[in-house]
Amino acid sequence: MKVPKYRKQKSMAQQMKAILIILMVVLAVYVGVSAMLLGRTRKQAIQEMDEMSKLYTDELDNRFLRISRSLFSNIMEKNQGYSVLGDYIETMEHSDDPIKINNAVSNLRRICLSYAWEYGTEYHFFLYLKENDMFTMLTMTGVGYDIDKDLEDAVRNQLGLITDTSYSVKKKWNRMDSGEENYICKIAQNQDVYMGCYVNVKSILEPFTDTIVGDDGYVRLVDAKNRVVGQITSKGIEQELDSREANSGYSLSKNLNQAPFGIQMKISGDKILGVMMGSLGFLLVLAAALVLAGAAILLYLKKYLLEPVREFTDNLTKYDDDDYTFHITENNLMELEQIDGKFKRMIHQIRRLKITLYEQELEKQKIEMDYLKLQIRPHFYLNCLNFIYSMIDFKQYGNARKMTKTTSDYLQYVFRSTSGLVPVKAEAAHCEDYLKILLLRYPDSFEYYFEIDQEVENGEIFPFMLQVFVENAAKHALTLEEKILISVTAFPEDREDGKYINLYISDTGRGFPKHVLERLKQGEGISENGSHVGIENCLKRFRYYYGGQGEINFDNSPLQGAIVDIHIPFREHKKEHDPGLAEKTVQGGTDESVIG
Repeated sequence: MKVPKYRKQKSMAQQMKAILIILMVVLAVYVGVSAMLLGRTRKQAIQEMDEMSKLYTDELDNRFLRISRSLFSNIMEKNQGYSVLGDYIETMEHSDDPIKINNAVSNLRRICLSYAWEYGTEYHFFLYLKENDMFTMLTMTGVGYDIDKDLEDAVRNQLGLITDTSYSVKKKWNRMDSGEENYICKIAQNQDVYMGCYVNVKSILEPFTDTIVGDDGYVRLVDAKNRVVGQITSKGIEQELDSREANSGYSLSKNLNQAPFGIQMKISGDKILGVMMGSLGFLLVLAAALVLAGAAILLYLKKYLLEPVREFTDNLTKYDDDDYTFHITENNLMELEQIDGKFKRMIHQIRRLKITLYEQELEKQKIEMDYLKLQIRPHFYLNCLNFIYSMIDFKQYGNARKMTKTTSDYLQYVFRSTSGLVPVKAEAAHCEDYLKILLLRYPDSFEYYFEIDQEVENGEIFPFMLQVFVENAAKHALTLEEKILISVTAFPEDREDGKYINLYISDTGRGFPKHVLERLKQGEGISENGSHVGIENCLKRFRYYYGGQGEINFDNSPLQGAIVDIHIPFREHKKEHDPGLAEKTVQGGTDESVIG
C-alpha cells in the first residue's frame, strides 16, 4: 500500500500571517510595476501622437495631390478635340447670350458637385477667364456660390503672381492671406483659362478637436520660417500666436510635401504624469489601508475566534464513536455553545435520515421503473385480439394460428420481463414477434433483417430497449407507399475500458423529422401531445441503467432512413434469472429472418 506523503500542517493563524506577508510582497511588486508602466505609458503616448500626426499629414498630402491632378486633367480638357467641359468654357468666353452663359456656368457647377463628396465641402473650386475677366465659383461656399470680396481679391492676387505657362502637378500649394484668415491655394493654367482650389487653414485643423491632451497641448500649422499660421488648443481654434511659442515644450513636427506648411503637435506630458501619479497614489493609499485593515482583523480573529475554535477542535477529537456526553467547549462564544448541543442532535438525525433516504430512493426508483414499463407495455394488445377474432370470423384459420402463437410469444415476453434485465437475443426475438404481427395485419408493408452476433447474443440489456425503436420504424413504414427495410444488428466492440455491445437499428424510410432529430441530438425531451412517449421513456431508462457509460446516437442516413446507434458495456446474462428468456432467440438465424 502506498504511504501518503507527510505534509506539515499549519494553524489558521499561521496561514493568515503568511497571507499578510504575501500581500506586502504583492504591494511592493505592484509599486515597481506601476512605476515601470508609468514610463511605458508616457513613451506610448508620444509614439501614438507621432503615428497620428504622420497619418494625418499623409492624408493631407494625398488629398492635395489628388486635387492637383483633378485640376490638371480638367484644365487640359480644353485642348481636346471634343470636351464637354471645354465646350462650356468656350461658351463662357465667346458667347454674348447671357442665358447660354448662365447655362454653361450651371452645367460646370453640376459637374463639380462630386468634388464636395470626394474632397470635402471645405475645399472650394473656382474658374477664372482672363479674356473677359470672369471669376466664377464652381462649388458652394458658406453663402451659396458667392465669395467674399476680400477673399476674391486675394485669389485674383494669386492669379496675378502666376508667370509660368506650364503647370506642374507636384508643385506645392501656395499660402494666401485674406484679412485675419489664412488659406492655401492651388491654381492650374491653360492659356487664358485658370482653374483653382483654396481651403481655409482652420478647416485643416478642425479634425484635431478631439485629440488635444491637457490644457497646454496644441496642434499647429507653421510655415517654412516656423511662423504659426493656425492653432487649435483645448479652447478651440485660436488666432496667430508668437512664433517663438512653437518651439516651447515637447512637440513633434511633420512637413507637408504638397503645401508649404508643417504640422506641430504638443502633448501635455505633465498633465498625463499628474493624472497617473494621482491614480497611483490613490491605489497605494488604498493598498496600505487594506493591509492595515487585514492586520487588525487578523489580530481580532486570533483573540476572539481562532483561539476558541482551536479549543473547540481539540475537544472534538476527544469524542468516542458512541459517546456524545462530553461537553465540547466552555467559553464566552454563544455560537460555539449552540453548536455543541446541535452537533449531538445532528449526529442522531443524520443516521436516521441516511436510512430513511436510502429506503425512499429505492422505493422511488422501483415506482419510476414500474411506471415507465407500464407506459411501454399496453401498446396494441386489444388490437391483436380483435384481429385474431376477425381472422377466425373470415375462416382464415392458418393466419389465426400464426397470429395467436406470435401474440402469445409477444405477451409472454412482456409479462415475464417486468423485472431485471434480458439477453439481447430475447429482445431481438421479441422485436421479430412484433414485426410478424404487423405483417400479418398489413402484408407487404415492409421487410426486416436481424443479425445478432453469437459473441454478444447473451449480453444483457433492459427490456424493450430495441422494441421501442423498431416499433417507431414499423409504424412509420405503415404510412408510406413504398416498402422499406428495417434492420437490427448486434456486434461486439472493443474499447479501452472493456468490451461493449453495438446495437444498430436502421430503416430506409424518410428518417427522423428535422426538429425531432435536433432535440434528440441535444438530449431534450420530444414528447408532445402524447407522441414519442415510448422513445422518451426509453431514454430515461437508458440513462438510469447506464449513466455515463452508455452512448445512444441518432441520425438520418445520407442515403435514406433513420439510424439509432447504441453502445453499452457488455455484461453476461445469467440464465438462472429467467431460463425462458435466456433461451428465446430470433427464429431462422440471420438471413432467413428477412420477410417480404
